[in-house]
Amino acid sequence: MNLNEAAQNAYTNAMQRERNGGAVKISEILKHCAGEVIEATEARADWINNGGDRDSDAHDSYGEELADVIICSLIAAYDGGVDIEGAVCKKMLINAQRAAMQGDKL
Repeated sequence: MNLNEAAQNAYTNAMQRERNGGAVKISEILKHCAGEVIEATEARADWINNGGDRDSDAHDSYGEELADVIICSLIAAYDGGVDIEGAVCKKMLINAQRAAMQGDKL
């Protein structure tokens, strides 16, 4: 999957939803994303509290909420002109270097 293409598609869908009267405004997408993080946190707790079965509706709900967080982030990236594919690859490399070090920062 190309993250920049996914970001463009997510942004296009969000624009269409906004034009059709959707409640979520692209200008406020990060606020919406924060709400999606809370929903994902609650869905994860529900999944764990119900036995943590990966073949369950609770697990599916958790995955859907995580997808919402990612989609909101992709919309924000496209709206801000961010090369999200490049940014993710760069950050993955930084995190790999951090994993080899002691502490959190390089």
